[in-house]
Amino acid sequence: ASNSVVSWPQVIDTSPDGRFVYVVETRGAAPAGVERVESAFTDFPEGKRLSVISVSEDGLTPAAEIADAGLNLQSVEAAANGRFLAIGSEEEGAELVIIPLAGGLPAGDPIKFGLSPPFKDGDAERRIRTLHVAPDSLTLAVNVANKRVQFYRLSLDGAGLPVAVAAIGEPVEGLGRRLAVGKWTPEGRHFVVTDTNWADGAIEMLTQGPSRLSVIAAPSEGKPARIVSSAEVGRSAEGFSLSRDGRFAATINMERTYLPEIAPVAFWKGRRLYSVSLLSLDPQTGALAELDRITAAGILPEDVIFDTTGENLAVAVFHRRKGADRKRGFIDFYSIENGKLVAQGATQAMMRGVHDLVAVP
Repeated sequence: ASNSVVSWPQVIDTSPDGRFVYVVETRGAAPAGVERVESAFTDFPEGKRLSVISVSEDGLTPAAEIADAGLNLQSVEAAANGRFLAIGSEEEGAELVIIPLAGGLPAGDPIKFGLSPPFKDGDAERRIRTLHVAPDSLTLAVNVANKRVQFYRLSLDGAGLPVAVAAIGEPVEGLGRRLAVGKWTPEGRHFVVTDTNWADGAIEMLTQGPSRLSVIAAPSEGKPARIVSSAEVGRSAEGFSLSRDGRFAATINMERTYLPEIAPVAFWKGRRLYSVSLLSLDPQTGALAELDRITAAGILPEDVIFDTTGENLAVAVFHRRKGADRKRGFIDFYSIENGKLVAQGATQAMMRGVHDLVAVP
């Protein structure tokens, strides 16, 4: 299923019943014969494809494909009502793409809506990055330009499909320097988002401080959306996960493992080890607190996920810096014991570049 690592880790999701997996491509595959490009972010073909994979005891089977679902697709999420996919697109005036579903499979042409994103002067990235459907299938939270979060309300027809979309209030600011992944809490009361704390420039990438996780109370009954809590975690946090009961969060922190194997940064702090942060989350108030942080060897970790029990974590790591397996990606596993992270000592080898994780119900 064509996909790209230049996205935030939000380009895969499952149907509510776990029978299908949906994958979108942020950038397309390299043309035949091309072995190297100047920039992975701009020099690959445009990403347009949605792939649908059937999941069964017999394995994974291609089930459907939409070749032109939008432009440089940023995220995909299945609505909890099972009636549609919501995809974030870079196409101006068509940033929200709705894919109707029937029995988990595409059941009609893409339906596109403009979001009129609240861009501002000075935004380096004038695009939406990811969008997220609330558990009620009616509310969207959208990462705008990696700077702010705007909420929208969907109007659904009798079949549960969106027919209109409207912004709710003003965007939420003050969440950090460069936002990444967002997720709704299980009951839909809060929206949680990571800030990588990245800024442009080599010096910033050598000296940036901790990332943070922020909790936003969703707009409701005339009350505007607002930040209710935030907590520092390790540096360069992209992906994170919420336990199914909503009581814990975990972030995967890249630290500074992106730094190259050259002087003078070869021994720079944070270059050799990634970290995982475990946090408590109050489902009622949204209050966050970091409980523990653990480090391990690995380069460019991107995502983390709780299992169904909330007692174990899996972490996706791009590859290793040294050794015979340095060109292989891998999954590390951790347990949670008395509020602490414990490495299980188990690792599953993967292809290089493993980026996103989902739990199949």
